[in-house]
Amino acid sequence: MIIDTLGANYTPEAASESSGKELGKEEFLTLLVTQMQNQDPLNPMEGTEYTSQLAQFSSLEQLFNIDETLGIIKSGQNQGSNYQALDFIGKEISAKGEELSFKNKETATGSFTIQEAADCIVTITDSKGNFIRNIPLGQMPPGTHGFDWDGYAETGKMQEDGIYGFEIIAMDKNGQIVPVESKIMGKVDRVSLEGNSPILYVDEIPVSISQVMEIRVNKD
Repeated sequence: MIIDTLGANYTPEAASESSGKELGKEEFLTLLVTQMQNQDPLNPMEGTEYTSQLAQFSSLEQLFNIDETLGIIKSGQNQGSNYQALDFIGKEISAKGEELSFKNKETATGSFTIQEAADCIVTITDSKGNFIRNIPLGQMPPGTHGFDWDGYAETGKMQEDGIYGFEIIAMDKNGQIVPVESKIMGKVDRVSLEGNSPILYVDEIPVSISQVMEIRVNKD
């Protein structure tokens, strides 16, 4: 290896201190040239060894180039994802999730999908998961269904503005639980580009692009 012929002052510790955390291609080439300059004239580097070290340098350089290319590609993808997110502003979407935004005493709307007929009940909870209200929906056929919550608790008290959770309990005629896919519905009013991926906001509910299931253009 090249560290055997660099002279008495060379140590692995010195190499570590001078080259930083990782050995780069410039450092590798410097070590190779230094080795050739300080090799024993009576015992020069063999051609096969020299060729092997050149191959190592070539491989190292290729790895650096690949890493740089991947970095450029990733940067471009992130920028493209940000531009894609901006296109959602002002559009109505359906996204996977179990949250409702209640504000200005206006009715909050949620949605869910079932694959078979079931008797359905919506359970509303606060941001801490505490029970607020049950809303019986009755027997529902297979498909996608919406529901409304007027903001009142089971006790009849009007709730404060905020983000609330909901859960759909669906049971078939035999009393067996039916799988439910809950959805967030609403208009995207802003987008956050902070972090690794953009976040859409539907009435203050954060939604990632991967959660979006349907996009609708408002024709009004």
